[in-house]
Amino acid sequence: MRDIFEVIGKVLVWQLALPTLRVRIREDRPDREIGGLEFEVENGGDKATSLNPTVTASYLSTKREPCTVIFDVREVERNLAPFTPKEFAASAREAQPGRAHGWFRTYTFVPTLGRKCRVRIRNASLEPIGFWRFWVESLWFRATGRVGGGKTSMTMAEYNARQRSKGPH
Repeated sequence: MRDIFEVIGKVLVWQLALPTLRVRIREDRPDREIGGLEFEVENGGDKATSLNPTVTASYLSTKREPCTVIFDVREVERNLAPFTPKEFAASAREAQPGRAHGWFRTYTFVPTLGRKCRVRIRNASLEPIGFWRFWVESLWFRATGRVGGGKTSMTMAEYNARQRSKGPH
């Protein structure tokens, strides 16, 4: 019985020691053919890792249909040192003009060592939201075609202030 607890403990320690990515989407511009997706990645673990060369994004179109787009990371040097943020750009494999109006986007980033990182955002303002809120609001959108909950619109001054607060960090 003691051996089982030791094995479970070693597996937990191994899982917790794996690198964890922190990703911030800076820009997703479907109108730009090259480098339309810009993002910042930080390795939150003690071990070095690297980013896989593809990023997958799924979203709901305005007609509430699920869509997927695959991005190719443009940088050849994708190594991620511990606790050092690095900026990347990626290009979509195929043009999707409707992506600009896509709702409930999920970007999936996969490191070579560690767990996947999913960034969930509601709309083009690229504000990340948590898993449960994302799930509930996307179900509501699929059922009714409306986005519910909280303040969903903002003035241009509020939007510009939010964009300035994102900054280059």
